[in-house]
Amino acid sequence: MRAPSEPDRGVFQRTFVAEATRAVAAGVIETSLATFAVFIAVTRFESGPAIKALLLGSPALGLLGSLLVVPLVVRLQIRASRAAAGVSFLSMGGFILAASLPASEPAFIVGTTLGMGAIGMAIPLQTHYLRINYPSHSRGRLFSIAIVLRALTALLVSWGFGEFLESQPDRYPVLLWSFVAAAFVSGCCQFLVPSEAIQAGGSKKLDFLQSVKLSSSDKGFVLLLIGAMVLGVGVLSSNALRVDYLVNPEHGLNLDVKTVSLITGIVPSLVRLVSTFFWGWLFDRMDFFVLRILVNIVFLAGILLYFVWSDVRVILVGSALFGMARGGGEILFNLFVTKIAPSANVASYMSVHTSLAGIRILAAPFIGFFLVQWANIPVMVVFCSAVVIVSIFIVRRASVFYRKNA
Repeated sequence: MRAPSEPDRGVFQRTFVAEATRAVAAGVIETSLATFAVFIAVTRFESGPAIKALLLGSPALGLLGSLLVVPLVVRLQIRASRAAAGVSFLSMGGFILAASLPASEPAFIVGTTLGMGAIGMAIPLQTHYLRINYPSHSRGRLFSIAIVLRALTALLVSWGFGEFLESQPDRYPVLLWSFVAAAFVSGCCQFLVPSEAIQAGGSKKLDFLQSVKLSSSDKGFVLLLIGAMVLGVGVLSSNALRVDYLVNPEHGLNLDVKTVSLITGIVPSLVRLVSTFFWGWLFDRMDFFVLRILVNIVFLAGILLYFVWSDVRVILVGSALFGMARGGGEILFNLFVTKIAPSANVASYMSVHTSLAGIRILAAPFIGFFLVQWANIPVMVVFCSAVVIVSIFIVRRASVFYRKNA
């Protein structure tokens, strides 16, 4: 089947400008999840492990919620970009709640969880309008540009916010209002993107269970999903402790806000920024399974260097490796299905992939925090490293399966 006609230049340009601007706003919001939400929870409210895990797991709620949002958008025949804008304005509402009552821990937790979590609901809607509005021959390159813009913004904003809070930590409500503004800009950008309503096809409905049945019949894909789940548990469980490990006196480091911003925000964002195009180049040229294993190895090295040694210089190297692996992991997360699934089934495979990602993102922070609470950091490191190694062997097995059935 021939691909649909390419978009006209006006549609493409309007979409690119809107998405480039939205990437900047997304970079501002990203610092909330990466550093400052947990930092505020620990230093201002002295929140427990369950609260910190909830904050870090909030994106998973959005990924799971997309299973409800997409069928609703199809049923109501709302334009995809307008629906995505509505989701961003919902995120803005959450941040408004947190910013309006900055001294209230419940308002902060509920507001930031909603603000950070709602964004994930719009991912399938964004994929829909970008697939239509971007030329097929440059869609991947344009996707990489958005990643770089978002990472660069997160780098600069993380440094700026760290400087801003260094002398007066009580000024954190200003950050919350900044997240409100970023969510508003994101929603406006999406609202201006040209798009049409999503069509459900001949069945007149979207059936998630049908997607599960379709993808589960591919044993190689099931192995990759299992490998992704195992890897996610290891990486995300350790990631949940990245800020707490540096600021919580129980772990012995108790670093200042500028150093924490450097380690958790600036360094990984900078390395991710520099490495994104390199990973994209490898994705187009390297065997997918070899590349997946390589990214997993980088994640493993990052975990070991970050948590095993207390030397800040070694922790910085571990943080840099995490940023590098995240750059490759983000490209693989969004594009790997195109390497595996039959062309007609890409959307169905992707829906299963993203929903399972939501489950592991939600569960992993709780695993990480409670491993440390019940045991200690070394036990958490052993557990996370072991499951990452297991994921490498699962990917290897999937590779053998696909080669035998090629």
